[in-house]
Amino acid sequence: MFGLYPAGVRWAQSYTASTDAKSLQKLLVDHGGCTAALFHQPFGAQRGAVIAQHDGLFVLTHVIESDHAEIVVTLGVELQNLIWSFDSGYSGQWSGRELQILTGCPDWDSVLKQTSDAFRRLCGTVQAAVDGTLGKPTSRPEPKLTFDDDDVPFLPDGYLQPITLAEIQSCDH
Repeated sequence: MFGLYPAGVRWAQSYTASTDAKSLQKLLVDHGGCTAALFHQPFGAQRGAVIAQHDGLFVLTHVIESDHAEIVVTLGVELQNLIWSFDSGYSGQWSGRELQILTGCPDWDSVLKQTSDAFRRLCGTVQAAVDGTLGKPTSRPEPKLTFDDDDVPFLPDGYLQPITLAEIQSCDH
């Protein structure tokens, strides 16, 4: 069906939905915090079309027009290549600066932890969408900010003191 991805099977989670891929895409975008994708096939033909993405991860479907979508969650192409490098013993080819630029993490431990956490969260979101239990995330109420023109927080107390005309003229030289 989807084939094997460079990072290996532990970075791929499969699901079978009782709905079509486009309906799942809408759920994931509307309620799961994902970005809609254009059904491109980054790993080649017959290896999945991306319906949604989040945090460098892909949600792929095998057949777009099927009534019962077969879904897989896996790493995006860049993360696939990084994790493959790590698993294949080539982690030394990546400097901390390169990792920071590519992933926002300074070292491999951070990359693996961040990727694992994101993968686990997205798998949970997709599972909820497949189960039909994914709803709107609860949102916190917007904080009410008051603005007081008389209270300038970045100036120390006593900074704005009146000065006499004589004092102004003495500094005018």
